[in-house]
Amino acid sequence: MSMRTAVKGQDIPPATITLDAKGNERQINLDKLTVAALEGKTELKALVDWQQAISWRGELTLNGINTAKEIPDWPAKLNGVMKTKGSLYGGTWQMDVPELKLTGNVKQNSVNVNGTLKGNSYMQWTIPGLHLALGPNSADIKGELGVKELNLDAAIDAPGLDNALPGLGGMAKGIVKVRGTVEAPQLLADITARGLRWQELSVAQARIEGDIKSTDQIAGHLNVRVERISQPDVNINLVTLDAKGSEKQHQLQLRVQGEPVSGQLSLTGSFDREAARWKGTVSDTRFQTPVGPWSLTRAIALDYRNKEQKISIGPHCWLNPNAELCIPQTIDAGAAGRAVVNLNRFDLAMLKPFMPDTTQASGIFSGKADVSWDTTQEGLPQGKVTLSGRNVKVTQTVNDAPLPVAFETLNLSADLHNNRAELGWLIRLTNNGQFDGLVQVTDPQGRRNLGGNVNMRNVNLAMVNPVFSRGEKAAGMLNARLRLGGDVQSPQLFGQLQLSALDIDGNFMPFEMQPSQLTMNFSGTRSTLAGIVRTQQGQINLNGNAAWSQIDNWRARVTAKGSRVRITVPPMVRLDVSPDVVFDATPSLFTLDGRVDVPWARIVVHDLPESAVGVSSDVVMLNNDLQPETPQTASIPINSNLTVHVGNNVRIDAFGLKARLTGDLKVAQDKQGLGLNGQINIPDGRFRAYGQDLLVRKGELLFSGPPDQPLLNIEAIRNPDATEDDVIAGVRVTGTADEPKAEIFSDPAMPQAEALSYLLRGQGLDSNQSDSAAMTSMLIGLGVAQSGQVVGKIGETFGVSNLALDTQGVGDSSQVVVSGYVLPGLQVKYGVGIFDSLATLTLRYRLMPKLYLEAVSGVDQALDLLYQFEF
Repeated sequence: MSMRTAVKGQDIPPATITLDAKGNERQINLDKLTVAALEGKTELKALVDWQQAISWRGELTLNGINTAKEIPDWPAKLNGVMKTKGSLYGGTWQMDVPELKLTGNVKQNSVNVNGTLKGNSYMQWTIPGLHLALGPNSADIKGELGVKELNLDAAIDAPGLDNALPGLGGMAKGIVKVRGTVEAPQLLADITARGLRWQELSVAQARIEGDIKSTDQIAGHLNVRVERISQPDVNINLVTLDAKGSEKQHQLQLRVQGEPVSGQLSLTGSFDREAARWKGTVSDTRFQTPVGPWSLTRAIALDYRNKEQKISIGPHCWLNPNAELCIPQTIDAGAAGRAVVNLNRFDLAMLKPFMPDTTQASGIFSGKADVSWDTTQEGLPQGKVTLSGRNVKVTQTVNDAPLPVAFETLNLSADLHNNRAELGWLIRLTNNGQFDGLVQVTDPQGRRNLGGNVNMRNVNLAMVNPVFSRGEKAAGMLNARLRLGGDVQSPQLFGQLQLSALDIDGNFMPFEMQPSQLTMNFSGTRSTLAGIVRTQQGQINLNGNAAWSQIDNWRARVTAKGSRVRITVPPMVRLDVSPDVVFDATPSLFTLDGRVDVPWARIVVHDLPESAVGVSSDVVMLNNDLQPETPQTASIPINSNLTVHVGNNVRIDAFGLKARLTGDLKVAQDKQGLGLNGQINIPDGRFRAYGQDLLVRKGELLFSGPPDQPLLNIEAIRNPDATEDDVIAGVRVTGTADEPKAEIFSDPAMPQAEALSYLLRGQGLDSNQSDSAAMTSMLIGLGVAQSGQVVGKIGETFGVSNLALDTQGVGDSSQVVVSGYVLPGLQVKYGVGIFDSLATLTLRYRLMPKLYLEAVSGVDQALDLLYQFEF
């Protein structure tokens, strides 16, 4: 038989395989099996005969193997030969390796393996010599494990383990000797290592020394000493293990010094070989842990019976300053058994090292666990666990405010009996309601049917008031009576959950809430929602339903409908909204559809300082480690399709514009982002520009996609009553919001200079009236309007916020005014007349959000108390 083929695949280096063989029904002779790969080739010659027993004779040769290209992290160049022969018959085997040679290098470390050996299935070995070397490190094995005599020596000398394997480092040196006979073997070992490293684990020094003999009974000693063990979160200074004695009487001492655990353990025992039974005692045992010291209050009696495969653990207790854990009766642990554990005391203060700084817990828990098992029978173990807390209090810091929760009663239980698992709880809050319930799972290994109930009784939401700011509060009563059904894969819920007298008063609420209620009714795999959210003006009716017959394909819907609900977002926005929206949710998509009417609104946007600079579109936010923050995206995509109708009584006062707004907008959101489509009209209004109060004659904002890129079409004219010759002069703004285009126009049409004169002065350039004062005021106003950012930066330099330069008054009463805040709430204005040089100093202090005390000193003196009204 001859064959030649090529192979190539993922994680398989390209190779060419050549086979020449012949055989019959009694044997096969591989004349040559060649695998050409890794820049070299591997050859196998072999004869396999199975006429009486399976026997083989073969020779394996490696020539020029190079792994550098295929495995760059583990480059190796190897050459070698191995000759072997042996047989396999009736479950026994024997093997002879008369020649074993391997040379080359691995990661620039020379490799040398040379030796001969033979052995059999009775673990009888003859090793005339076997030498293994990797770089400066070597190991030698020589000797015989014969039928009667044992005489084997193994030596290791590894002064440089660094890079012998990835992550390995240090040095090791030692010997192991096997002496005696098969009936009475003796093992001697003396191994020392220094500076050992493996990945993140390091050991400064380790030594193992032992001398163990076995005659009529095993006897000897074993000493282990390990110094300075270190890895993340572990720093052990010293570990010692001393074991000595014989089968009849032996003892072991273990000592550990370091973090996070240190301590000692003492063990004595004896072994009866005839009965195959070991008895021992653990005593003088204590450990220091992150939760404090633990110590045995009495010795632990141990009894292991090998024939029965059973161990008995005697009664004992572990004591901690904050806890006590006891085994009150002997535990017989085997194929069947029972264990009882009592938690007599557990102070929650023990958990402090493991809790965040924002969480504090106090109180005492006690409990009991009683578990039995029998692995010779089908079914789960049987058992019950109970926990009871007293004086338990948990304080969680929320928004820098403590939220204490005190428990009058806190009982937890878990039970597993008669193929039924149960979890129960009874939680009574101090001066508040309670939670109680029982969840059952019948046939946990089969059908896993659910049963039980969940109850909430008179839980007052006022318990969360401590986290609210001064003047904010929450009220409401939560009650629920729920019953479980179905199974774990398709859970069912029956009953009602009700939140009544709900009233949340806080600055974060956009409306003044009145007592409201929400009710959820559950009927198997469906539920309904009904509720009313009452406000001081208007209410919102909520309705909804949900279904989860397929737990991975649940759905939910909530509708909200209201009439003229007053929404307030201090200090800028007050509006009435009439929502009629539908929210649908599935595991893969959230959808919001409907209509929102805004019949009335008052929007007041305070002017920004002229020095204010907008946030750049390419701003990068950094975290505490000065690394760019990854923008958070919703795990479930949101699609919205809302129509917003702006009614006839919506007014805005922002950045010099006082106007009425109307129109309709369609808000759409999908995976491409948020988009606006529609038109906002300005039927009438006034706009301050060029030092004038202009009348808005036409105003249109057209949205077609990005919400910050509307198309502008606005015309604002000078008041015709203040313009001579029946001329209409104004400003027309067109284009996009980020690149608006402004032009001056007039009716009738006239040159731009003439139109500008009518716009700014109300009269043409050929007027005979003395207009030097008006022109002076106009030029000063235009100059001041261009200086805002420079003045603002000067104010920041001297610690004055919102420093601004402006003009006030008209005609001969025009002034240049400098204003700014020297303290929070204290504004200083200083004005100088353009034509009369009279100075006016004004101090205004805000006593309350809308109440001011103002003092004016100039030609006249005045002290006024001002209150700001908004309509």
